[in-house]
Amino acid sequence: MGALAEHGIRLKSDNPGNHKTTCPECSSSRKNKRDQCLSVTIESEGRAVWLCHHCGWAGGSGGPEYRPVRERRVYKKPERVAAPQRPDKLIAWFAKRGISRAVVEKFGVYKTRQWFPQTEKDEDCIAFPYEWEAVLRNVKYRTADKNFRQEKDPEPVFFNADSIAEGQDLIIAEGEIDVMSFVEAGFQHVVSLPNGAPSGPETSDKRYEPFATHWEKLQKVSRVLIAGDMDGPGEQLSQEIARRMGRDRSYRVRMPQLGDVQCKDANECLVEYGAELLRECVGQADPWPIDGLHDVENFALEVMDLYNGKGPQPLSTGFMEVDKAFKYIPGQFIAVTGIPNHGKSRVIDQIAIQTGRRRDEKWAMFSPETGEANHIADLCEIWAGHPFFEGPTPRMGPGDVSAGLAWLNERIFMLGAVEHTPSIDWLLERARAAVIRYGVTNLVIDPYNELEASRPEKQTETEFVSQLISKCKKFGKHHGCTVWMVIHPTKLRSSDDGKDPVPGLYDLAGSAHWRNKADAGLVVYRDYEKGVSFLIAKKIRRQPMCGRPGSVKLEFIGADRRFRDIDGSYKQLGTDGL
Repeated sequence: MGALAEHGIRLKSDNPGNHKTTCPECSSSRKNKRDQCLSVTIESEGRAVWLCHHCGWAGGSGGPEYRPVRERRVYKKPERVAAPQRPDKLIAWFAKRGISRAVVEKFGVYKTRQWFPQTEKDEDCIAFPYEWEAVLRNVKYRTADKNFRQEKDPEPVFFNADSIAEGQDLIIAEGEIDVMSFVEAGFQHVVSLPNGAPSGPETSDKRYEPFATHWEKLQKVSRVLIAGDMDGPGEQLSQEIARRMGRDRSYRVRMPQLGDVQCKDANECLVEYGAELLRECVGQADPWPIDGLHDVENFALEVMDLYNGKGPQPLSTGFMEVDKAFKYIPGQFIAVTGIPNHGKSRVIDQIAIQTGRRRDEKWAMFSPETGEANHIADLCEIWAGHPFFEGPTPRMGPGDVSAGLAWLNERIFMLGAVEHTPSIDWLLERARAAVIRYGVTNLVIDPYNELEASRPEKQTETEFVSQLISKCKKFGKHHGCTVWMVIHPTKLRSSDDGKDPVPGLYDLAGSAHWRNKADAGLVVYRDYEKGVSFLIAKKIRRQPMCGRPGSVKLEFIGADRRFRDIDGSYKQLGTDGL
């Protein structure tokens, strides 16, 4: 069934009942890769659930609630209320919160009655219309007890979306009443997300969908003033907004703390201390952080998070053995090299698929040497574990290809120019749009020499490469986006027996800066005589958190079109022949 194929699960039949098969998460890396460790139960109504008895991977899909990974969404536009009611009681409720009748009327807020699933009955509530370009897109409802609901299947837009303006500062608040509070204090360009702040770790991208709706205008605003609540969820929301919008233009609006009392949000500040102090909070917004000037206090929370294991943590590649040599932290710059046809691009592609499955990571890829269609075909092979083209092993079926394309469509975004060779500035600008619009967390440039490389007459290639890496690292840091740069080695001299030597990071075309400035340096090397490949971590900046330099053996399984890292093969650099 398509819903199972979307997760890489392949069964001999889709009849209701219990089934056993191999696990797409762990079987390819096990010694006994044919062990049918995954139990799948298909129910009569079409829903399926599964559990791997080896790695513990579990999930479910299908059934009446199942939707294709990326269906064309149809948004429902609510009907306008002909005569919105604003009784004195409603105006008095807002007045207690420092918000005037004029602001209530400006936003079209009114009193109504709606059914709420939390109480399973009709309730009196306040309606907040979500307008955009003179069209009502959504209405959010709130009761006195802070129960919330929205219209069904609304278009994901910001509250007060029409206030986003090119060249103007934009305040992003946590809720509608905060937006109204800022407007009451004299600010005009203020928006909020319809779903507020997360109550725990994010499990989907739904909360941030308005960034995709408005991404063209968002790119053109000046500063981004982030006014999430002064609590844990508010800080989590603020961090993600800064990552998407770019930390280089993000500022944190902090509410006042008088004594031991911390003001939580903009409305509380307006009520307790007045509009003037709220304006001061915006005027004193902290850069993220102050460019080029820092004191220890700026990093106190970050340091404590690291101490308590809450800061940025190294991420698995999906290869358990490789993780001993190399893990990565979001925002790092990774240099990857290898002799042509030794598998470096394939390894990165497999890491992309594995991290997409494990953590729903999203990748933007620039790969002009391969070509977009061929590259997507390669990714489909890795996703499905079957060849795309005809050969000795049965190839993917049309249903597998369709399911693979649907899965990739949510997680892989292709970058490239048809009419010109792109510069690094051009490419990073498109990658920045991918971060804002889709939440991309990884950028692959494969390879470096396909970028436009013209430079001033007196600038050396070494200086050019240094500036290019600095631009990539700045982009990665501001957006929390890991940059994977593939660099071909210079022409290497074969040994007396004709065997290709293992390239080092100082053998890369262009400059020694590839090694010196990278956070990690990886080499993919294939020993054709032994029929084995190696992933060699030549440089790891954050040891031992991100691994220790060393080599790991990889075996390419032709039938699966995937690499398998060999258990126990990790050797620390300098302890074997490589």
